[in-house]
Formats: sequence, C-alpha cells, structure tokens
Amino acid sequence: MTRILLVETASPKRICRKAEQILSAGAYPDPEIAILCRENHSRAFLKLSGVTVYCFTAEEKNHTLKELNQKRFDVVVAFWTGEKQYRGMKLLALRLKAKRILIVAGDTNEFHLTWKAMCRHAVFRWRHPLPSDYCDYLPTQEEEADYEGERILIIQSAEPIYVLKALERLKEKPPFRNPRYSIFCRNRLEVVGSFQGHPMLCQVFTHSAARGSWKHLRNLRRQRFDAVVLFMTGDPSYRKVKFFAFLLGVPLRHMLIFNKAIDCFFFNLDQWSALVLHRIRDHPQADTRLRPGNSTLILLSLAIRLVLLPFRFLWLLVVWLRLRFTGLRLSRKRHDYSLRLPLLPGS
Repeated sequence: MTRILLVETASPKRICRKAEQILSAGAYPDPEIAILCRENHSRAFLKLSGVTVYCFTAEEKNHTLKELNQKRFDVVVAFWTGEKQYRGMKLLALRLKAKRILIVAGDTNEFHLTWKAMCRHAVFRWRHPLPSDYCDYLPTQEEEADYEGERILIIQSAEPIYVLKALERLKEKPPFRNPRYSIFCRNRLEVVGSFQGHPMLCQVFTHSAARGSWKHLRNLRRQRFDAVVLFMTGDPSYRKVKFFAFLLGVPLRHMLIFNKAIDCFFFNLDQWSALVLHRIRDHPQADTRLRPGNSTLILLSLAIRLVLLPFRFLWLLVVWLRLRFTGLRLSRKRHDYSLRLPLLPGS
C-alpha cells in the first residue's frame, strides 16, 4: 500500500484531477490518497470517493501538521503552478515529512524535490509565470459560488453609525458576488453591541486600542481575506487602525473605501488622491486660497511625512547616542586618569 498526501496548493479542479489520475493509472501499488486543505475549502474534495480529507484552520495548523507527520506518508504531492494565493500552503507542504515529495508544475511537468530541480523550476517559472493549462482548471462562476464565498474584512475606522450605513449600502448594491463579512472593531461594549448579531456579519474581531497590534496583525493575515472595507471619514481617532488595511496582504485593487457620504470606490490612485486633496482642503487649518496647481506638492509632502514618521524616534535616538559619546570623550580629555610616576631627585 502506498500512502499519498495531496496538499491544496493549486485550484481544487487540478487536485481532484490528479487524485483521479493516481487512482486510475496504477503508477503506485494499492494507492491510499489523502488531501490536506483548509476548512472552508473542504466541500470541493468531499465528493471524491475513497479519499480522506484532512481540514485545518489557522489556529489548528501546527497541531494538524504534527498529526500528519506522525502518519509518515510515502509520497507528498504539492503543486507549484504559479498561483500566488497558495504560497502559504506551499511552505506548509515543505514542512511535511515523507519519503518523497513530488512537485506538479502543470503541463504534465512533474519532478521530485531536489535543489537542482528547484533552481531549474524557478528559472522556468520566471519565464512562464503560469502553465498553459491554467485556464482549464479555473472553476466556473457557479462552481466557485458553491465552493466558497468571498471573505471580506470590514475595518471599523469610523463611528459605528457609518459602518451600519455602509452595511445597508452593501446589501442594496453588493459589489461582491458571494460575500461573507467579518468586522475588526474596538473592544467597547457599545461598539461590539451594535455589531453583535448583525445578520450580515459572520465574525466579530475586537481590539483594545494599540495593545497587541502585532498579534492582531498576524491573526488577520492568517485569515487570508479576499477584500477589505475601509472608512475614510476624516475622524482622527481611527488613524492607527487604518494602517492595518495596507498590511493585511490584500491587493490594493480589492480594497473598498467608503467616505463620509457612504460613497464607495475600489482603491485606485486617481480617486485616492482626489479624496486626500478633498480632506486637506476641508481641514480647518488648511489655506482657503489653496490652488489646484499645488496638489502635487501637497501629496508629495504628505507621502514624505508618512514615510519618515516611523523613523523619527530612531533619528532622535541616534542624535542622543552621538551627543552622549561626544560628552564622554570630552570628559576623558579633561580628566587624565593615567598612571603618573613620581619625579626622582635630580631627574
């Protein structure tokens, strides 16, 4: 019996096709196939007969990995077909212990994992980002809608009243095909109470101001959301949480931005710069005689400040250390503590 584990590192169609080929080709004696996939993708593989499906969530990943390593599979099959959304699963496949690791690169190209093969594949994938049969394994809209919904994260970067109005707008005019909304909000009783039990929200993630920021960021990145909803209402109390939207690994074109009037647009440079300039002109300290010709300088100044702001403390620390060392050096010159021999008579 040959125990084979297929890791979900490509589209479900390709994995199902490979499992069927292994069962029918007879290349392995008495094959026993298992598939490792994420929990929200398991329905695509449950229809396969005679195949064991192992599901895991982000919290149970290490436990599932340890359990599978104890089973000692004979062959682990991973798919390196250039699909960026499966990079995390590819790294997970490399942590699995097996006698052999088989890499399927598409276009009937398969090889055992060695350093030479990895270098050749890297050069080949650089020249050919996707295999020619990539389109053959893309799911149709009906299959994709039945397979899973789009996972959307709403970042509460405005008061709850604006978020609730945006949810009504998303319900009336949905920009997504089959969305499942989650929200990342402040851990306050009145805020959580306004979102808890909302029919459009599947999950509610909470945070307490700036505490545990890196932990929240890691947890949200592991969720691998398909899109992010961000609010730009000009409220200065939500500045820090707005940066989370740009650190979640979601493509900018999948970022839906709402303004104070609950008008929305997917991120693009033209509309983003127009919104920023509108915010600057409406600022109470802004010059009322601001001319459109100064727009480029304003945006450039804003970008420079955003880039240099995190390093301001580091620069002050460098200046302090420099002054500190200079003071110590001058102090040593003024007070010579070197050993001096007494002068003898007649010397």
